[in-house]
Amino acid sequence: MPLNSSVRENGEIIVTSGDRLTIETAADFSRIIREALEVSNIVSLEFEPAVEFDITGAQILCSACKSAAQSGKTFSFHGPQPQALADIITSSGAERSTVCKHNNNSTCIWFGGAN
Repeated sequence: MPLNSSVRENGEIIVTSGDRLTIETAADFSRIIREALEVSNIVSLEFEPAVEFDITGAQILCSACKSAAQSGKTFSFHGPQPQALADIITSSGAERSTVCKHNNNSTCIWFGGAN
């Protein structure tokens, strides 16, 4: 299943991860998230259960979250966080249990805290 996005009645954009958020899909993933944040104040990511992740996918999540926060927008996820993301966070040492200064001093929902 490829990456895609849809708009809810309230204007929220839901981006579906597809089966890979890796270096091979980085350009499309980044573009879709960027376009969604340009037109909506609320963008959420829904993960396919068996999505494959690499560090590039994780970096795009972090960058999108920072960009959204700096623009007064929200970038979050619906449903469970996939094991592949948890694994890449752990193996790269990216766990965060403190607030993120780029995310309005909130605990990071992607790399720790509210997971």
